[in-house]
Amino acid sequence: MKVQEKVVGESIAKEGALWQEDIWLAVSILVRKGLKVLLESLLKEDVANTLGAGKYRRTRGRKGYRNGDYLRDLLTRYGLIEDLSVPRIREGEIEYRLFEKYQRRQWEVDSAFGRLFLAGVSTRKLKKLSRDLFGKEVSASTISKTTETLEKEMAVFQNAPITGEVDFLFLDGMVHKVREIGVVKKVILAALVIYKDGRKELVGFQIAEGETLDAWRGFLVNLKSRGLKGNTLQLVIVDGNPALLSALSEIYPFVRVQRCIAHKLRNVITKLKMSQRKTCGAESKTIFAAPSRTEAIRRFKAWKAKWEVEAERATKCMEKDLNDCLRFYDFPQEYWKKIRTTNILERSIREVRRRTRPMGGVFTNERSCNRIIYGVSQSLNENWAEKNRNTQGEFTQDS
Repeated sequence: MKVQEKVVGESIAKEGALWQEDIWLAVSILVRKGLKVLLESLLKEDVANTLGAGKYRRTRGRKGYRNGDYLRDLLTRYGLIEDLSVPRIREGEIEYRLFEKYQRRQWEVDSAFGRLFLAGVSTRKLKKLSRDLFGKEVSASTISKTTETLEKEMAVFQNAPITGEVDFLFLDGMVHKVREIGVVKKVILAALVIYKDGRKELVGFQIAEGETLDAWRGFLVNLKSRGLKGNTLQLVIVDGNPALLSALSEIYPFVRVQRCIAHKLRNVITKLKMSQRKTCGAESKTIFAAPSRTEAIRRFKAWKAKWEVEAERATKCMEKDLNDCLRFYDFPQEYWKKIRTTNILERSIREVRRRTRPMGGVFTNERSCNRIIYGVSQSLNENWAEKNRNTQGEFTQDS
């Protein structure tokens, strides 16, 4: 008996689901039909405004004549509008309010697909999503082109003023492959700031041929012209690139520099024999784990005395610029983990690399590179802004 009741219940539920599906399908069809009528009436208005006369009207101010119409499909947020009747005129062109010439998708659809693509949703999944939501499957090349809708936003972003009091500035360069005539390596210069209230934001990026003095100088001048004057800047965190350090001495000559300790330790390790890395390399890390600057210097001197003969190159590497590696001790302890490395910026860079991995790690061209980096940057900024609101702007190690 219970089995029969279960079967009957499942049958009723299934029938109810089918009814719901039929109802919403009917609603969708009615909405698209009504929308088609509305859109066609708007197109006719545009023609009348362009010609200065309605259909079959004779006026002195008439500027031309109609020339029939043609059919086109338009993908909208409400679904695919098929066989939309678009009027034509004999001479000249009409600027329609609904779409631009050759446009086949509403810009909100392109924007949605573009952002999902940049967020890491695969092309295959987006094609299925398009078919389920809009009744039409878009091609892989179309999905890639949807990121073009971000170009206008990117132009605004690259010139937007940097407001607020900036305490910390992180700078780094990342190498990416870009397809031109062949595949070439480009460097993407990136900047991330932490404001006095704890907010963090990616404020700029620039594609360059390499990490040269001119490239970094131009990048920093752009940041300064947008409002990052440096009068509130307490520390600049870098990986130690010589060209970057030279550019900083020109553009922000009075701001302290923190050399990334992760890069320093990696450099030290490369100068050790394989047999020394487990012992000498591990002991070198304890220098930056010291509870104070004084103790860090004491640990360095002890480490140097122990390994100076066996690992002279490594000890010299550690001693060079050690003072700049210990700048973080000038700040409250809760800041140390955040400001002693460029990891906060490198994690952001990894998001870009993760997104380009399905593309073979090669950008189609420089424009594609710019669009994808901008999209990922904005996604990260939005996530940080949301997290900042939830934590009331606390500057924590994990923020």
